[in-house]
Amino acid sequence: MTETLSTENGRTVLRMRRELRHPVAKVWRAITEPGQLAGWFPAAVEFDLRLDGPVRFTFENDPEAPVDLETSGVIRAYEPPNLIEYTWGDEVLRWELVPSSDGCMLNLTATYDDRPGSASFSGGWTLCFDALVRVLGDSVPERDYAVLHEHFVKVYGLDEGVVTDDCGVRFERQLVKPKETVWELLTGAGTTAAGSPPPAGFVAKGIDPGPVTEVVAAERLSYPWSQGEVTWSLRDGNGGARLVLTQTGPAADYLSTWHDLIETLTAELVR
Repeated sequence: MTETLSTENGRTVLRMRRELRHPVAKVWRAITEPGQLAGWFPAAVEFDLRLDGPVRFTFENDPEAPVDLETSGVIRAYEPPNLIEYTWGDEVLRWELVPSSDGCMLNLTATYDDRPGSASFSGGWTLCFDALVRVLGDSVPERDYAVLHEHFVKVYGLDEGVVTDDCGVRFERQLVKPKETVWELLTGAGTTAAGSPPPAGFVAKGIDPGPVTEVVAAERLSYPWSQGEVTWSLRDGNGGARLVLTQTGPAADYLSTWHDLIETLTAELVR
């Protein structure tokens, strides 16, 4: 695969490219005409194909949703049939076509702020590219989104936590299943309530936990340890739950054990 991830001017930049066995003109139609975009792009798109022309994105499950910053954009660069760049909310998508001896090279540059979501974006665009290849008339095997997602997590190092300035530990991890499914795996068969011991799924090796101090099912659980507090937070993310785990106090020694626990959880979610 050809994906790269970098930080430029404080924003995350994802670059992907694909060799296509079709001429530039044919691929240009596939990436700009609504009828062809419908076969591979993650939303329905309406372009006013000119520099500064407006763009509207519509999702099938809510076609009547009002146009706002998340469902609209503007064309920032337009040089047919080789380049189109437009915004999608706060994200910038730049598509470039370069002729080659066998067809053309398609280059996508996506610029956004949600670095922890990069595995989700890369996995999603990979499946979109596969669908694009089919729209162009070629065949490509089906791939599993969850497997792709976890591949990119490892490639980009998104499974690594950080030691915070106050010597605590923090992990932010996009997951591939809804938060309700994640919560069920973490809690096991039992129920969880304030004042009770936290379920084993929430406790890293070597930590002697105190009783749960806060619990909101499928969203949040906190408990003390000898030198601080552990908090698990789940919210809806792109393609599944977004997990944020923090441990306050001098917690750097627990970085690897938390990593192992989260990886065990994610392996269960991919099965």
